[in-house]
Amino acid sequence: MPRLLKVKYVGFRSPLSAMLDHVDADFTIYEEVGKVSMEACRLIKRALGKDYITLADLPKIPFEKMNKEDRCTLTKAFHNLKPDDRLKLERRGCS
Repeated sequence: MPRLLKVKYVGFRSPLSAMLDHVDADFTIYEEVGKVSMEACRLIKRALGKDYITLADLPKIPFEKMNKEDRCTLTKAFHNLKPDDRLKLERRGCS
């Protein structure tokens, strides 16, 4: 079952790095927010052509073709999503 991960890129600069002429690196935070069925994963990838979702992609997702559980999971995941966040579909051992 594909995991639905909330992905956020975080970049930062500290005063110390400025004094040392060094830029702190960006990093990524992954937070698992739910699981969707393989069919929902396929529908999303087919509709969007990618394995992640942003708020801008919301109108393109074929919710009507998904089961109730997948729709609820996606709705909850989108509830707290910020414009710079994205949801990534990840399957172990598959692409």
